[in-house]
Amino acid sequence: MSRSLTIRQPNAAETRRLQSALEDSPDKHVRRRAEVILFYAAGLNALEIAQTLDVHPNTVYADLHAFDQHGLACLQPSPVGGAPRRLTAKQLSEIWRLAEREPIEFGLPYGRWSLANFRDFLIKKRRLLKRISREHVWRVLKKKHPLSSRPAQTAQSRPTASRDFSPNSLGF
Repeated sequence: MSRSLTIRQPNAAETRRLQSALEDSPDKHVRRRAEVILFYAAGLNALEIAQTLDVHPNTVYADLHAFDQHGLACLQPSPVGGAPRRLTAKQLSEIWRLAEREPIEFGLPYGRWSLANFRDFLIKKRRLLKRISREHVWRVLKKKHPLSSRPAQTAQSRPTASRDFSPNSLGF
């Protein structure tokens, strides 16, 4: 049994804007919210709308209450939570580019990067970053070369002269 709703119906201008949002919006959440409100305006109750759109009834109730409180402003996507990115796309590409080169090319006394050495290099020598943890360096490198997409190395398929700097090549 559906709950009783005392939510206003959209007027003609709002209905036109809802139909436009339904047709033009690339965001699936905006389209769903517009559909919920249009179905409600057509006379369907919350449970029928939920079954039609294959969503939970609480989602329908939340969308309808948001429309009642905020009008068409409820269609706008809500801001994404979480902390802002700390590394720019330019910094990421530079880290990946530097990681693919040998430490010897930069005059460093070792032939292979470790996470600690690469981190120190990024901070002290290149001054690319003010600070970054070894774990974050690991995550950044994993984004470029995910472990699951790398083929297993056999005795016949060893890395060539071009340095492949991925988490697998670090031995971790």
